[in-house]
Amino acid sequence: MSLFHSDNPKEAEHKGLIGSFSVDNIKWEHGDDKRASLLAIKYPYEDFPNGSYLQVAPSQMAVFTNNLTAGSSSNPDGSGASQVSVFIGPCKIKLDTGDSRFAPFRNLTHKLTGGTSAFHCYVYFVNTTYMNELRWGTQDPILVEDPEEEVNVHVRAYGLFGAHIEQNDTTVAPIQARKFLTRVVGTRELYTRDQMTDFMRAKILEYVPDLLAKAMTERNIGILKIAAHLSEFSDLLKSKLSGYFDDFGLTLDNFSFNSIKPLEEDLAAINEMKIQKKRATLEAQGNASKMDIESEAMARKRAREGYTYGQERGMDVMQAAASNQGAPASGLLGAGLGLGMGVGMGGAMGAGFTNLAQQTVSAATSQPGPASGSSPSDGAGTIKCSKCGQENPVTAKFCSGCGEKLEQGVKCPSCGTVNPPGSKFCMNCGTRLGDLVCPQCGAKLTPGAKFCMNCGAKI
Repeated sequence: MSLFHSDNPKEAEHKGLIGSFSVDNIKWEHGDDKRASLLAIKYPYEDFPNGSYLQVAPSQMAVFTNNLTAGSSSNPDGSGASQVSVFIGPCKIKLDTGDSRFAPFRNLTHKLTGGTSAFHCYVYFVNTTYMNELRWGTQDPILVEDPEEEVNVHVRAYGLFGAHIEQNDTTVAPIQARKFLTRVVGTRELYTRDQMTDFMRAKILEYVPDLLAKAMTERNIGILKIAAHLSEFSDLLKSKLSGYFDDFGLTLDNFSFNSIKPLEEDLAAINEMKIQKKRATLEAQGNASKMDIESEAMARKRAREGYTYGQERGMDVMQAAASNQGAPASGLLGAGLGLGMGVGMGGAMGAGFTNLAQQTVSAATSQPGPASGSSPSDGAGTIKCSKCGQENPVTAKFCSGCGEKLEQGVKCPSCGTVNPPGSKFCMNCGTRLGDLVCPQCGAKLTPGAKFCMNCGAKI
């Protein structure tokens, strides 16, 4: 290789002494749609001659890296470390590369360093256009907990996102460009929009399941109601994901959920659970309504008959006292209460209370006559209820067990004792009961008659 020969393919067309002078014009022109979709590209030539021009178009940034000084990268003055400059378009920069533009001197220097430049430099161009309408979606269902139904649900989520590499804010643009190149592009010579979309989509799906589950729990929103909260969830997750995008030098412009849907079998199970809960609720409400209707009907009945629930309970107490022959003191106390309650009540119910109280008093205070030699406890002075079989005093008009009206006993015309129904002789004085006849003529006598109306005989 002659001293006048240049290794730069761009100088191949130059010949002779004029060709020995070389200046590169470094720029990235998209050319076609395919190249326009590139996010980062490494300029195909390196080790530019000193004085080369770097042209940066609008919506581009150029990252120029070279090493002009030797030393350790740990030196405080930075000697030995690569010098990185970020240029934000549109602009035109004259580069100081340390490599002579005069071909003989440059080639001689390269021979001393093994055929390569001792001042290695290269340029990356970064596309800063906004990338909207980028799609993301779950390949496998996400497992989240429904806070309302308290069950785990498998859901699929789909949506859009948009991002760009910051250029307008010059305070952060150089930092973002370097982060994007070092953490995402690496040593690739070309990096496309599709590659970036796949990379960030994987990051989205890494964080979305956890963020979505927490958001549903914190806001107590079930999977069946989540469709009405897609915008709210989109804004919430955008704010959470922005930090993750920033770590890779990207600005998240928008993030949205288009759909969050449970699997069909999970949806069917949740709907069945809701139907069962609704059915149970309606049944409980129906039973309560039925009880309310019955209570209202009883209240109207009490109001119509002139007594209250408390008075009705008092009557139950009186009935129990009337049937309890072994506790006359409590019977008398209850009877006294019943008489007072009966006075304050109107209609048939009041009369029933009074009669019941009187029966209780009679049951508690009545004693058998001296001639009968029997007591109510031995059945001689009682009336058996035809409905429930309860034994009641002969003077009782209503059964103390069920309240049934009792058949009245037969009153003795001689001593006035009330005898059980069907009695033929008085259990106190022995007088014949039933139809009375004259002992002389046999004519029928009226009860209480002192003379026979037929023959005038004294009875």
